[in-house]
Amino acid sequence: MIQDLRGDYETALAYYQQALPIDQELGDKQGEGAILANIATIAHAQGDYGTALRYSELSLKICRDIGDKSQEGTTLNNISQIYRAKGDYGTALRYLELSLKIRQDIGDKQGEGATLNNISQIYRAKGDYGTALRYLELSLKICQDIGDKQGEGTALNNISQIYRAKGDYGTAFHYLELSLKIRQDIGDTAGECTTLFNIGHNHWQNDEQAQALSTWLQAYRIANRIGLAQALQNLDQLAKALGGEGLALWERLSLAD
Repeated sequence: MIQDLRGDYETALAYYQQALPIDQELGDKQGEGAILANIATIAHAQGDYGTALRYSELSLKICRDIGDKSQEGTTLNNISQIYRAKGDYGTALRYLELSLKIRQDIGDKQGEGATLNNISQIYRAKGDYGTALRYLELSLKICQDIGDKQGEGTALNNISQIYRAKGDYGTAFHYLELSLKIRQDIGDTAGECTTLFNIGHNHWQNDEQAQALSTWLQAYRIANRIGLAQALQNLDQLAKALGGEGLALWERLSLAD
């Protein structure tokens, strides 16, 4: 649904909450499983990991009961991201490996690209940048081969963070610019917010404080408008690290701009 892609979570959630009882009444188990997974994705984006996991597990049971391997692969991937957000990288990786096998077995190239990308982020979190970059390059190639622009924008953004961690800010900025253009072109608002946040850090590392603050402010406005919990948490922590008063810093700058 297009509202998910653009980050309009409230509109998407209202739609899914209306559609869920209809699918349940009709006995459309495949549709029910997909809607439960989508509600879980929105809860995850809003930082409600308990609700996200509960809906994901309901979706997973339905998928397995009816033999819907495509949705099972998606739901396993999504469950992994809940555990990753909670810092449980071992459990996250186990779910990702289950997801990857299913997606490869059924020829789901878009799903395979997404799961490879997510596996890369586990290795990045562990500081294994070489392995992370290998998985990202596999993901990027698949996305480009099949024309998955959203996946391509994500992979490019994440590749930039490997180079940033290694201190190669020029290469990092190159990948960030590529990611930002794609995400803006396709209307991936949540993705745009993430890339802007990372561009801000790149400016800061290059002693371009004014550009950094301006870019972070753009990210704040997007995150605040669509209720992107993880981005708001990151911006809150960033403001405090800069000596500000959390999100109030960005709100004050937004009003003054």
